[in-house]
Parts: sequence; C-alpha cells; structure tokens
Amino acid sequence: MIEQVRQLLDAVAMLFVVFDSLGNIPIFYALTAGMSEEERERVFAKSVVVASTLLLLFTFAGTSVLDYYGVSFSDFKVAGGIVLLTIALQGMFGRIEAETLRAEEVAIVPMATPLLAGPGSMYTVVYLSRVYGLAPTVFSIAANTLIAYLVLAKSGAILSKVGKNAVLALSRIFSLLLAAIAISMIRSGLAETLLKLGG
Repeated sequence: MIEQVRQLLDAVAMLFVVFDSLGNIPIFYALTAGMSEEERERVFAKSVVVASTLLLLFTFAGTSVLDYYGVSFSDFKVAGGIVLLTIALQGMFGRIEAETLRAEEVAIVPMATPLLAGPGSMYTVVYLSRVYGLAPTVFSIAANTLIAYLVLAKSGAILSKVGKNAVLALSRIFSLLLAAIAISMIRSGLAETLLKLGG
C-alpha cells in the first residue's frame, strides 16, 4: 500500500515538473489578454481537456508505437532525456518569445500543445506507464490537468499577488529539477545500452 502511494506521488510529481503550470502562467495570461474572465476560463478548460486527451493517447499507444519501430526502452530514455533537457534549458534561460505568440485558436495551439502536452509531457507519460504502470500514469495525468486548470483559472489573481518575477523564478527552479531528471534518464539509458553491448 505504501509503495503504491509512493508510485502515485512520484508519477504526479514528475509530470507536474514537466507540465510547469506555474511557469506557464505569464505566457497563458498574455495569450488571453484580450478576453473576458469567462472567455479565458473556457479557453483554459479547453486547452486542459485537449492536453489530457493527447497524453492519454500516448499513455495507451506509446509503447505499441515504440515496439512497432523497434525502439528499445533504453533508446527511448536517452532520446526523451535529451528532449527534457532541452526543455529544461529553455525554461532556465527564459521563453520570452512564447509570450508574443498569437493564434486563431490559442486553446489548442499553442496552449494545449506544445505548452502543456508537448514532447516532454508525451515522453514522460510513456516513461511513467512503463515504469509505474497505467493506473499511476492515468492518475498523474488527471491530477496534473486538474491542477493546471485551477492554476490557470486563477492566473490573474496569482500574478497580482505574487508578481510575474516570483512566478518566473519558481519556474526556473522547476526547470533545474527537470534538467536533473533528464540527466538521470540519459545516464540510465546509456548504462543499459552499454550493459547490453557488453553482454
């Protein structure tokens, strides 16, 4: 029971860091600046629903796709780790350019994807499903999409109370944690590959 709870918490925490809901507040708020509160909440809700649908799709079909193309889990760890590391470095050094994005339907692009359900999140859910199983992964997606909606729905209040700089500083911390996770995955994938080659 304790082990199952730990797996659930680990899965939620890992996807939370990749999702970076708090760090995305300034970007999402800027993308919806010309909307009323009701319109903004509808856009946030739609983006979260689309993102969760994409992540669930990757959770259930990701492993089959890997097997079909003959990609080992070790290969996937290295590739995914590199993707996460790239995202983490972008987060640490800033993504100011994203704040200028405009789209006819911002709820789907760029909010649902790639800002929420981007390559990093998609890799993470496949990784979690292989390491922890489907139930913890689905729970992690549900928990994080709910957290994302609540955070984004209150983005105006959060920005007014703690300030944009504080939110961005917290995002940099999450990016550093994500970089450490990415390096760990790359190291693990390379070690497994070298072990197979040596055997």
